Amino acid sequence: MDAGVIIVTYNRINLLKECLECAARQTVPFSGICVVDNASTDGTGDFLDKLAAEGLRPAGVISAGSDNVLPALPLTVFHLDKNYGGAGGFACGLKLMARENCDWLLLIDDDAMLRPDYLERLLKAVDKTGYLACSGTVEAGGAIDLLHRRRLANRCLMTYRPVTAGEYRSDTFSYDIGTFCGLMLKTDMIRQIGFPKSEYFIWFDDTEYCLRFRKLSSILNVNGAVLDHKTAPASQTAPVSWKNYYGFRNSIDIGKTYSSCPTVYMAYILVNHLAHILIDTIGIAVGSRRQERAYRRQIYTDVLRGMRKKPQGKDPRYLPGSAAAARAAKGEKHD
Repeated sequence: MDAGVIIVTYNRINLLKECLECAARQTVPFSGICVVDNASTDGTGDFLDKLAAEGLRPAGVISAGSDNVLPALPLTVFHLDKNYGGAGGFACGLKLMARENCDWLLLIDDDAMLRPDYLERLLKAVDKTGYLACSGTVEAGGAIDLLHRRRLANRCLMTYRPVTAGEYRSDTFSYDIGTFCGLMLKTDMIRQIGFPKSEYFIWFDDTEYCLRFRKLSSILNVNGAVLDHKTAPASQTAPVSWKNYYGFRNSIDIGKTYSSCPTVYMAYILVNHLAHILIDTIGIAVGSRRQERAYRRQIYTDVLRGMRKKPQGKDPRYLPGSAAAARAAKGEKHD
């Protein structure tokens, strides 16, 4: 068995360099590495082109402060003409790599640092089993991040619960929903079910994809295979951001498709979102976290207004770092 890896990147060149180095250091080498550049503007494109042009299939990634060249691996670089988000990036990478003859494809963002035996442990665990999907343990800041491996808790309301910390003490466990942070899929299954929905742009694209193949296979987590996720801890992230819009929007689309009772699900979403709008309106009136609440209220309102529509990719009202998002964060209205 062999495996390729797909790395989606956007404007994080230093993380990408470390991510590539970790991929190149695997005890069982990848048969190929595909990097999808989401139209980065920080020099990522030039770095990748130079890496590929230097040869050695391509030239190995050089460790920071070292002249040691790592073992070379075949590299495919694909530059998107604009930022299509993680959903578009992974869809593009899977379309390219599914044409190859490797048995498995591993999905990671540029902030996922694979430990040296990550791939070896996954391949050993799935050898001669019926699983078509597997993953490893995600750690952030030295602790297991439980949010990456979940089970479907309520099929009607489409709610999920994280796998408990205790289950990571065993060798493996199976579960329903995994993020694309270290998820490895059988290439034959990818060809059968198709590719992630690029129209989701970001968030819940991995949830929809796992639900799509759930009838074919659950996901095997190999607890000894570990990756370090270099993301900001929850305590340092904003309580609400432009990403929440896509999360709410895309989860509604998932509910329409996969809920055991879509009518009940949609009624639940309507009541839930209206309740949040009311709570935030009251909070604004009494002067409690006004900017945050105004932004969140606007997100819920925009999601409800478009809840009958299908996701259509990136929304100009919710762009990362855009003036519209900045105004919304201050409680101002969109144009």
